[in-house]
Order: sequence, then structure tokens, then C-alpha cells
Amino acid sequence: MSVLSVQAVAKRFGERLVFSDISFRLAHGDRVGLVGPNGVGKTTLLRIAAGLDTADAGNVALARGTRIGFLEQEVLADASGTVEEHARGAAAHLRELEAEMRGLEPRLATGDQDLLERYADVQHRFDHAGGYDFDATVGRVLAGLGLGGMRDREVRTLSGGERTRLGLARLLLEDPDLLLLDEPTNHLDLAALEWLERFLIEQDETILVSSHDRWFLDRVTSRTLSFERNSVVEYRGGYSSYARQRADREAATEKAASRQAEDIARTEEFIRRYGAGQRSKEARGRAKKLARVERIEAPERAQQHSWRLEAAHLAGDTVVQTTPLAVGYGEPLVRTGMLRIARDARIAVVGPNGAGKTTLVRTLVGDLTALEGYVQSAPTARVGFLAQAQLELGGDDTVLDAMKVASGMSDAEARDHLARFLFRGEDVFTSVGVLSGGERSRLALARLAARQANLLVLDEPTNHLDLVAREQLEAVLSGFEGAILFVSHDRYFIDKLATEIWPIEAGVLKRFEGNWSGLQRLRSAGVELPMPKLDDPSAGGGTAQGVARDARVPRGPSSATAKRSRSTGEGARSERSRRRDRTPAATGRGSNRASAVRRIEGMRALEARIEAMELQLRQLQEKVSQIAQSGNYMETRRVSEEYASLERDLRTLYDEWAQGSEKSE
Repeated sequence: MSVLSVQAVAKRFGERLVFSDISFRLAHGDRVGLVGPNGVGKTTLLRIAAGLDTADAGNVALARGTRIGFLEQEVLADASGTVEEHARGAAAHLRELEAEMRGLEPRLATGDQDLLERYADVQHRFDHAGGYDFDATVGRVLAGLGLGGMRDREVRTLSGGERTRLGLARLLLEDPDLLLLDEPTNHLDLAALEWLERFLIEQDETILVSSHDRWFLDRVTSRTLSFERNSVVEYRGGYSSYARQRADREAATEKAASRQAEDIARTEEFIRRYGAGQRSKEARGRAKKLARVERIEAPERAQQHSWRLEAAHLAGDTVVQTTPLAVGYGEPLVRTGMLRIARDARIAVVGPNGAGKTTLVRTLVGDLTALEGYVQSAPTARVGFLAQAQLELGGDDTVLDAMKVASGMSDAEARDHLARFLFRGEDVFTSVGVLSGGERSRLALARLAARQANLLVLDEPTNHLDLVAREQLEAVLSGFEGAILFVSHDRYFIDKLATEIWPIEAGVLKRFEGNWSGLQRLRSAGVELPMPKLDDPSAGGGTAQGVARDARVPRGPSSATAKRSRSTGEGARSERSRRRDRTPAATGRGSNRASAVRRIEGMRALEARIEAMELQLRQLQEKVSQIAQSGNYMETRRVSEEYASLERDLRTLYDEWAQGSEKSE
């Protein structure tokens, strides 16, 4: 029996046809995904199914007594009270069920079969909704959605994301017969996403859900309704299955349409050639047949892009490396071991909301100073930073103005560049403030492309993007030849792009080599990621305070002396002192003094070589910067290789100096 039946539904807004002839059914326990580009009418269809809007044609039928729960994208605008009070408001339904059970109980002794079945049904619904342990269920749902520590907070003080999570919690606690969810994964971190998936599957809910979260759709849904040509087409399975079936279907349709077009062209040529000759009767017959042919429409294709992100040249194999770090504002939010971003790295930073992911990446790119430790970047490192939700893109500036400000291009150069990112003609004069999520992402990518970075740092790059825009972004980033460091909750995006994952767990950054699927397999096996070494082995358990970020040139002898001395640690020096104290006084003091003099002279010569080589490095660094600005790629590469070779030689001298320093103690 159908819980929801939608038959030939259509909707218009003014003269614009949003959709038409939409038909589908949901049976009890069905979990169906609703996908399509932004603006095709997904939210409108959900509102019609919920009875909040009316259709212009067709009808919507619900099974008798069906209770609908509808999660909108904007919720709780006028709610009052505390978080817990609002969540407990879901108990109204339970009180109704309990009252019905109490009313039926005195009559059960009659043995009436209908009464017994009715009581069993009400009792099952009461139990399914958590009626016997509602307090525990409230705690479980609030904790699962990241609201456990906010139970006493006033609803009016919550952020938009927190209100959305509370609205979802209330909806789940009400236990409706049919859940209509519009982007339920917005504002959820990874832990909350995984909890919601388990809850929906375990509760055996009947769901129609619109979402851009492909991993969520794969986990939760078993059918997919796809908006195509102002209607919907049904596919079996979750998102990945739908994507394969649609690609196969479109390829077959395109092939059939192409073959039919060739047949039609041959027939039309025959009609033109023989329409007035001896074979005119045959030509007229073919013309009649051609008029009755139902034309196969080629599948709709998303607008094709031609953009690429070119990576600037990088000398060496490392873009950024660090000592162990503590990052945060005043107090450490995250601690890390030694980190390295290789020239071709694809690193995803993941963790709960508020864990410090954005703080960490801003520290790595130099926007923030580390509380402890330092960050060292390559001399030719060029960073392109895409902030969360492209916050710098807004206001009344036009697309053209935003491009020119970011790149320094002329009008003509900026327009040519923007055309590659599908901003053509009058599009370049559109106000940035009215761009859709996908258009905003394209503009942000256009600005990044103009910077020619070799390290892209992206903070939630898929926020507000529909499925087509996400897949285009993945294709562009997959072709980028530089390093990518990104923060994301989009597990499908992480799985497709990342080759290394940095999870933040309880304030500590750990590391995993592989994609999201590999990390999940490891966790399913009960294996914990190893704890990193949070102290600097070259600093005797301590880390440098504050700031040696941008230390592209290694430190000079004075700072190196301090650093290498610390590497032995006070305990090690004390142990060496004790060993010297135990040495008999008469054993070779004269020869020791002579050896010490030779060592001191050798150290002075070594320090002079180090100072000279450091001067060369500083001069080369300035030369690299000047040549890079001139755009001379070959010369930049030659000088950068010379710099890298000189830096390796200098590190060797530092090691010799450190060994000599220890012997002289």
C-alpha cells in the first residue's frame, strides 16, 4: 500500500513552467532520493507533497492517518524556550498514543479481535517512537546531532546551523510516518552525518529526501528520482547507481538520436532528389512515413567548461613543512606532529565543527601565527586560498570587477579569462551578490586560476554547490598538477580527491595515507590511527615559540647553535657531565686540551663557511623572486634548482656543525 502517491503533478510560477507530469509512489519503508540542479523545483515538489503548496495540475494522495514530518532549509524562526524544551515538544504525539492505549485497555477483556489489533498497532507505534524511554531518546538524538551540550541554551540564541539541527532533532523525535527532508545534511559535521545515517536506517523510516550529499544518498536511499526536462525519471539504487544508469541511458539515447538523425537526413535527401521525377510516388510515401516518426531527443548536457588550473613551477618536492605545532587563538585548539605537504599532495582535513580545521589551514598558509612551532614554505611556493563560502565574493561589484581586482588584468584580458569559465557577454556585468552557488564557485576558480598557485588551500569548497557544480569542481581539481589542502565534510568529494587524510581527534591532528573509503575500512576493523610525536625532536621536547614562519632560508650559526644545543636536552648534558666527573683526573689532560683547540679552530672555519653559504642563499632567494615575477619559467627553474642544491649542502654543514658542537662539550 502506498504511503504517498503523486500523479501527473505540475507547477508554474507566472509564465515559467517549473515542472509537469511528475508521478511516483512511496510505499512504507521506501527511502527515495530527489536530485537535480539548483532551481529545478525540488523544494517546491517537497512542499506540494507536504501539503504546504498546491499543484497547478495533478493530485497528491496520502494513506489515511499518515503523519508527515517536513524539514525545511530555514527553520525555527519564531521558536522560544530552551533547546531541551523545544525537543521535548515532540512528546505531544506520544501523549496522544498513550491516551489511546489507556482508553483501549479496559475493553481488551472482551476479546474483540479488532480491538486487540488496534491496541497492538498503537502500542507498536508508541514503542517505535521511543515512548517507553523518551528521556533517553531525547538525549541520544540531541547528542547525535551535536546539541548535547546546548540543552539549556535559549533557541533564540542559536546560530542558523544550530537551529537547523534542532529542527531535525524535533522532527526525528516526533517519529512521523513520512519524512520529507530538504537538504538535511547542511550544517552537520562528519560525526553527526554518520549518526543521522544510522538513525534513519535503523528506524526503517519512509523518506523522500532532497540532497547534494552523494555519500549520504548512497548510504540511505534505495531509489532515485532525477529531475530531467521539467519532469522526473526514476532509477534504482542510491546516487552512485543512479549516476551509472543515467550515464549508460544517455549514451544509448545519444547514439540512437545520432543514428536516427542520419536516417532522417538520408530520407530527406531522397525526397528532395526524387520528389518530382519517376520515383515521386515513392518519395511522397517516404515523406508521409517521415512525418509520423517520433524524433528522439538527444539528452540534456550540462554546459561544458574549458577551464583548467595551471600550477606555478615549484623547486623541490616540498611546498610546506613544519615542526610540531600548536595552533589556536590564545589557547591551543589543535596540536600536530611534524607535517609535510608534498608538491603533488591531495590532503583532506576533517573533524567535528569547532575542532580547529580552518584555524590549522590558516596557520599553514601564514594568515595566523602558530602558538608553538614554526611553518617553513618553499621559496617558490605560491598559495591560492579559497575561503569558506567565498566570503570575499559579495556586494555590488560585477563579475568583471571582481576578476580585475584579483588579477590586475585589463578589461579585455579579464573578459577573455572569464569566458573560459562560462561568463560570457553580458554575464560579466552581473552583480556578484546575486550569483548562485555554482556561479560563485566558477568565479572563485577563475580568480584562483589567475594566481597560478602551486598550493591550493580550499575551505569547504563544495558548500552551496549542486551535484553538477561539484562534479565539475572535482574534474578541475583532479587535473591540477600542484598540491591541494582542503577542509570538507563532503565524504564523496574527499573519497574522490584525497590521497591523504588528516583527522582532528580530541584536539590532536593524526594522519592517514589513503582516501575516505580506506579510512572507514580501518575504523571498521577497530584500528586506531597512531598518535603523532607532539614534541620537536630537534628542540629537546620543546617547540620554538611564535614565529619563525616564512623561514625559507635556514637559520644562521647563532640560532643554529641554540637549536642544536637544545636538541641534546638538559638531561643529556647532565649525563655527559657526570661521565666526565667519573673520568680519572690524570688521564691525558694535555692531549685533551690540544684536541679541544683543534676542534675550536675547525668549528670557527665551519661557521665561516655556513655564514658565506647563508649569504648566497639569501641572494639566490631574492633572485628567484625577481625572476618569478618576470615570468621567465626556464630561468626560474634553473635558479630554483641551484637554490635547492645549495640548501642541501648547507644542511650537511649544519649536521657537521652539530656533531662538532657535541664533541666540544
